[in-house]
Amino acid sequence: MKKHPQPQLGTNGDVIWHRILAYIIDSILMGLIWGPVVLAGAALGDIGFLVLAFTGLIATLVYGFLLEGLYGYTPGKYMVGLVVVKSDGSNCTLGASILRNLLWIVDALPTANLVAMVLILFTDDNQRVGDLAADTIVVKQQ
Repeated sequence: MKKHPQPQLGTNGDVIWHRILAYIIDSILMGLIWGPVVLAGAALGDIGFLVLAFTGLIATLVYGFLLEGLYGYTPGKYMVGLVVVKSDGSNCTLGASILRNLLWIVDALPTANLVAMVLILFTDDNQRVGDLAADTIVVKQQ
């Protein structure tokens, strides 16, 4: 993965289907991480499950928070050519990544991402709650 791809500002309105595909890819990859954790944890009992669940939680945080904060993308976003940047085009920061990803809870629950989809479709810069709070946009990579 290359560090800090160049964003194509102004493409945030053209990437909704790319964002959905990136989400699906990232969900599959996270399932590949969590599946073995749950199976192994169930076999190891309560303490083993807690240790493995903690490990899985750390992996989840690194996956979303750290990768977007350091590089501007998760593997799913990278595969479909997207990058998360600040609305002025500067690189996404770790703080912005943490904020936008923590607020995914508002976007996703309990509406199965309906809030996120409505906001992406109807905000000027195609931002969900996390993007609005963190002042980030999702655009194509150059």
